[in-house]
Amino acid sequence: MDYLLNEEQLMIRDLARQIAREKIKPIAARYDTEGIFPWDIVKIMADSDLFGIYIDEKYGGTGGGCMELVLATEELSKACGGIALSLAATALGAYPIILFGSEEQKQ
Repeated sequence: MDYLLNEEQLMIRDLARQIAREKIKPIAARYDTEGIFPWDIVKIMADSDLFGIYIDEKYGGTGGGCMELVLATEELSKACGGIALSLAATALGAYPIILFGSEEQKQ
């Protein structure tokens, strides 16, 4: 479906789609069967900056928002819902800090 995505959103979607197809889909069943956490996939997502796509650049993210997180999560979910949740769940802790955390530094 065409959501009138901008160029950056298309790049995020395509990156997540590529990771899902090439890295997650071939091994997803193994993680489910063995019940192990996919640290190697999490590292790939981290190295690809997926964990920072919804975080403002001033905090070290890439400056996207909720839509960018949704696009990546949707694509990863096509290969494995559990692994996609490892990305989406990071926002559960990060968003409250982003919205309500203090920018003051302790001296």
